[in-house]
Amino acid sequence: MSSLPVAGDVGGYVEWLAEAGSTAEIGARLEGVLQHLGFERFAYVHVRPPLGKKLRSFVPPGSRSGNQVHEFLATLPDAWVDYYLARDYGDLDPTLQVALGRLMPFTWREIDGRNDLSNGQRKVLNEARDHGITNGATIPIHGPDGGLSTLSVVSNVSERVFEETFHHGFRDLMWLAVNTHEAFLALAAEAGEGQRVRLTDRERDCLLWTARGKTAWECGQILKISEETVLFHLKNVSRKLGVFSKHHAVVKAIVLGYIVP
Repeated sequence: MSSLPVAGDVGGYVEWLAEAGSTAEIGARLEGVLQHLGFERFAYVHVRPPLGKKLRSFVPPGSRSGNQVHEFLATLPDAWVDYYLARDYGDLDPTLQVALGRLMPFTWREIDGRNDLSNGQRKVLNEARDHGITNGATIPIHGPDGGLSTLSVVSNVSERVFEETFHHGFRDLMWLAVNTHEAFLALAAEAGEGQRVRLTDRERDCLLWTARGKTAWECGQILKISEETVLFHLKNVSRKLGVFSKHHAVVKAIVLGYIVP
């Protein structure tokens, strides 16, 4: 077994991840590496878990909606984490929403300067500052099977110092984020095989063209098969997916990643 990584050794940390025994262990090691890079605190959060993964989850105490929150790693102040979870701020947090449409890391200063934030979104940023979370940045992690997670880093320093630290560690942050995410998922419980079904190529073709708005007759013309054969395949797909209409089958197939219309 290799030795544990020295704090701040990004390469050593990434190599060590293959031997990590728990998510808590990952969080402790990640904290040391990020602090060495100049970031005091961090939060690794699942925005949208990948298909086929069952991540551990819980209902935060005091949650207004009772929504479940997926397991996360964070060293942000406990008072802020509790406050954030109890108010379901994950539904409002502009950093998570921006991450959905971004590939590259971004600073929270970029978000704060936007004029399209709702009052609720701006409230999240303002209340984070009230809890001592001033300057931050987020690294979007677009993983396999439609998964999205984020790694956010925070430092209570001047805006100028934070920007310099962020740009200096830009590549290391991306490397850390992707590898941490992969290691975390490796420790997550696999969903049962029974949740996935096997679709034939012809069934996928019929689903795909139906998703693109074609009738059964039009699908048949495109695929050079009869309308009856198209309906037969769509009926089989519906049975496999456990639904009762071709339209429901299309929606479920897209959500589960069987087709990309």
